[in-house]
Amino acid sequence: MQKIREQISLAILVVVYLLASIRLFRANDTGPVLVMKSIVETLIHILSVAPISLGATLLIVAVLQRLVKERLPFSRTLRLFLVTAICLEFVLGLAHFFEMNGVV
Repeated sequence: MQKIREQISLAILVVVYLLASIRLFRANDTGPVLVMKSIVETLIHILSVAPISLGATLLIVAVLQRLVKERLPFSRTLRLFLVTAICLEFVLGLAHFFEMNGVV
C-alpha cells in the first residue's frame, strides 16, 4: 500500500511539473492557440531549464548526504528534483505570463 502511494505521488509531481512547463502562444491577443509553436517552445523551455534544476538538485542532495552521512535513495532524489523544478517553473511561468501581457 505504501509503495502504491509513493508511485501515485511521484506521478502527480511529474504531471504538475509538465503542467508548469507549458508555454502557450497565441496568434494575437484573442486568437487561437498556436499548437505547434506552443509544443516546440515548451520542449525548448524544458530542455533549457532542466539543467538548472538538475544542478540545484545535485547541490541540495550533496549537502543532505553530508548532513545525514548516508546516500539518499533515487526516488527521494527524483522527488527533490521535481519539487525544485516546479518551484523554478512557477517563477519562470510568472515571468513568461507578465512578458506576454506586456506588464514587464
